[in-house]
Amino acid sequence: MRIETSIDWAMIESNLNSKCRHFAHCDEVRKMIRNINSEVTELSKAEVQARQGRKAHADELLVKINQDIEMIEGYLLVAAILG
Repeated sequence: MRIETSIDWAMIESNLNSKCRHFAHCDEVRKMIRNINSEVTELSKAEVQARQGRKAHADELLVKINQDIEMIEGYLLVAAILG
């Protein structure tokens, strides 16, 4: 899963939260998801600044957020394999 804009996050956040319900260490994964949520808020602000013509770091944030999403998906995959 990847996001293209901050608007895409709500669906992915819901999907990740629902996947983690079945695992023992769900609290840790939810903390990571909340951290991404903070990054998405920052991304949203950067996207607004970019639309207003100000220099923003939206692209860098987008790359970092997508890497973090992939990391969480990896944790969930390992958790599913280990049972």
